[in-house]
Amino acid sequence: SAASLHNRSHSSSSKARIHYASGRSSCRANSARAMKLAYWMYSGPAHIGTLRIASSFQNVHAIMHAPLGDDYFNVLRSMLERERDFTPVTASIVDRHVLAEGSKSKVVEGITRKAAEDLPDLILLTPTCTSSILQEDLESFVENASRNSGMSDVILADVNHYRVNEMQAADRTLEQIIRFYVDKATKEEGYKPKKTKRPSANIIGPTTLGFHHHHDAREMKRMLGEMGIDVNMVTPEGGRVTELKHLTDAWFNIVPYRETGLMAAKYLERQFDMPFTDTVPMGILGTNDWISSIQAIVNEQAKALAPEGEEVLIVDFDDYSKRQTLHVSQAAWFSRSVDCQNLTGKRAVVFGDATHAAMMTRVLSREMCIRVVCAGTYARHE
Repeated sequence: SAASLHNRSHSSSSKARIHYASGRSSCRANSARAMKLAYWMYSGPAHIGTLRIASSFQNVHAIMHAPLGDDYFNVLRSMLERERDFTPVTASIVDRHVLAEGSKSKVVEGITRKAAEDLPDLILLTPTCTSSILQEDLESFVENASRNSGMSDVILADVNHYRVNEMQAADRTLEQIIRFYVDKATKEEGYKPKKTKRPSANIIGPTTLGFHHHHDAREMKRMLGEMGIDVNMVTPEGGRVTELKHLTDAWFNIVPYRETGLMAAKYLERQFDMPFTDTVPMGILGTNDWISSIQAIVNEQAKALAPEGEEVLIVDFDDYSKRQTLHVSQAAWFSRSVDCQNLTGKRAVVFGDATHAAMMTRVLSREMCIRVVCAGTYARHE
C-alpha cells in the first residue's frame, strides 16, 4: 500500500542518514589519529635530535639510556644514510633489573667499555622521554665514568626531553658541544684564536638525516670559493670535536638553517665577536641576499682585522651575483619551459620546516608567479 511504501522509504532514508553520520564520525577519528602520527613523523622526540648531532661528528659515540622501543635511531639512520660504518650509538637498555637495582653500574660500565674499545674523542650520554621518568642522577654517572674513560671526554646532553622536540634538541646539543670544546681550549689549554689572513667562514648546521644538507654544503662551498672566501670548517657533519677550537679562527659564520646552528652562532658572536649570517641561499632572490650579507660582513671584518696603517681591501660581489643569475642559475631557462608555463597562475600549499617553508613560499610567489594560498610549518618554536 501507499502507507507501507512510505514507511519503508522513510526507514531506508533514516538508515542512510545514520550510516552517513557514522561514516563522518569515523573519518574524524581516523583524521585525528593520522594528524597525531604525522606530527611525530615530521618532528621526532628530543633524543633523536641529540643523536643526529652526535652521529654527525667523526669519532663521537653516543650512549642512549632508554627502554626497548626507543632505540630505533640506529635502524633509521642506517636505512636513510646508507653509510659504510655502523651508526655510533649504543643503547643502554632499561629493563626490569634496572628498575629493581638502579642503572648506575650499567651505564658507567657501558661508557667505560666503549671508551676502551673505540677510543672516541667524546662519549655523549642521553636519556629519552621514557627513561627520564626515572629521575636518575645521570650527572653523577657521567662524573664517575669520566674517571675511567681514558682520553675520551664524557658529557651529558643538556636537554629537557619533556619540553623540546627533535630540532630544538639538535640546536641545543650542537651549541653545548661547541661551547664545551671551545671553552676547554681557551680557558684550560690557553688557546688563542688566530684569524686567517684571507676571508674565511664556518658553515654551521649541516647534519646527518638533514634534508639535502650534503648538496647544500657542496653548493655553498663552491660559491664561497668563487668569491675568494675560504671554508674554515663545516660542522657538525664530518667534523671532529677536537678541531672545534678552530671555529674561532674564521672571520664569520654561516647558518643556512634556522633549526640547527643558530644557538652556536649566537654563542660565538657573544663570546668572540664573530658575526654570522642566517640568510638562506634558496632561489634567485635568496641567493642574492645571501651574497649581499656576506659582502657586508667581509668588508666590515676586513676593516676590523686589518693592521693599523695597511690598506683595507673592499670586496664587491655585485658582478658575481649578476653572473650567477644570468648564466649559472637555471631559473631563467625553467621559467621559459613548458613545465613552468603550466604552473603559472596555479595555487599551491607549502608545508615543511621553518627554513624551507618560508623560502619555498618566497620562490613560488615572487619568482614563479604561483599563488601560495597557505604556508605553514611544524616548527612551532620558530
